[in-house]
Amino acid sequence: MSQLCKINLVHCNTEFENILLLPDSEGPFPAVLLLHEYTGLNQVTVSHAKRLAAAGYAVLAADFYGIGNRPANIDEARSTHRIYRNDRQLMRERAEACFSVLQDQPEVDPARIYALGFSFGGGAALELARTGAKLRGAVSVYGYLDTSHPASAGDIKCPLLAVHVNNDPVVPEEHLLMFEQEMKSAEIDYDLIRLDNAQHGFANPEDAGFDAALAEEMWSTVLGWLQAELS
Repeated sequence: MSQLCKINLVHCNTEFENILLLPDSEGPFPAVLLLHEYTGLNQVTVSHAKRLAAAGYAVLAADFYGIGNRPANIDEARSTHRIYRNDRQLMRERAEACFSVLQDQPEVDPARIYALGFSFGGGAALELARTGAKLRGAVSVYGYLDTSHPASAGDIKCPLLAVHVNNDPVVPEEHLLMFEQEMKSAEIDYDLIRLDNAQHGFANPEDAGFDAALAEEMWSTVLGWLQAELS
């Protein structure tokens, strides 16, 4: 049974309430900064965090929007997430602030921290990696692959894993091509998994595109990738 507590953060005069989950054992633990989808920090994100904690990771389920800005419906989520999608520097700064909170936890091994995000959160995980943050690895699951600030050689200090849905209307092919060119130009170590017969949101039980079998395959792949990077 994982241990759960709430950790507040103030960034840009806004209060954020992150959720920290710890494995039921002795640390320090490898850790994951978990970044939510555009709908915000909700029960789906907490369920993902519990799975990671059960696998032995300390997890900070980040509150990217703030206590007073959590979307009450899909229309609000679309509006709120656009603030960050259209301002990648702000997205990076918010991700860095959450990363710093996780680094400072006494139960966490700061040399073994990963970033993992889904959709909006996947884009944020990649933007955090582009800052040169001292991550052990960064994982994007059907996340945004475009950026206004492409990485140059030496910017990204960790390996990347991108799980991409082919023919995804949210993350179009042109963004994938941009990402691949960026990785090639910057000589980045990355793994790319392209999925056919999948929809954006396939790992989210509350999404119309949810695919339980594919979600389990994805979790097996991601956890295996994280473990390989630890060894």
